[in-house]
Amino acid sequence: MGNENLAVIVFFSKDGNTRSGAKRLNGRLGGKIVELREKKKGNFLQAIFKKGSQLQGNPWYEITGATYVYLMQPIWASNAVPAMNAFLQNADFSGKLVTIITFQQFADLKNSDKVHQDIAAAVKQRKGQVIGTYAFIGGKMGHCAEEKLIYDQIDSMALQN
Repeated sequence: MGNENLAVIVFFSKDGNTRSGAKRLNGRLGGKIVELREKKKGNFLQAIFKKGSQLQGNPWYEITGATYVYLMQPIWASNAVPAMNAFLQNADFSGKLVTIITFQQFADLKNSDKVHQDIAAAVKQRKGQVIGTYAFIGGKMGHCAEEKLIYDQIDSMALQN
């Protein structure tokens, strides 16, 4: 599909933090960006119960042939967002090297390890290998953090690609 050995950045963003991070990461990698868009907005209850939302299109096909996949999302209610849950349920991670990146409003990054473990378990179940996890600070709920804060955190990552 033309993206062999390419880094594919799959992300969901509500307030712009993750979108800003995805754009910065793509600027460093020169890969492909896939934004998860929901048919109907997911909510915190879906996040609490680890449910997925319906996604527009077939974004899981966008990682076909890629070696490196970066999964980026905010943390909601100490869990993965519904859009990412839906992506994880449908994606084939066979032969993929996956990096998980989360954003949250709390500086203590509380529960990010749990979210990373849950996402990693889903990736492994779908035949992928997680090679890195990063937890970053974003803006308060309903707000995007300063671009410099997001960029500095993305720039601190050791990139595999």
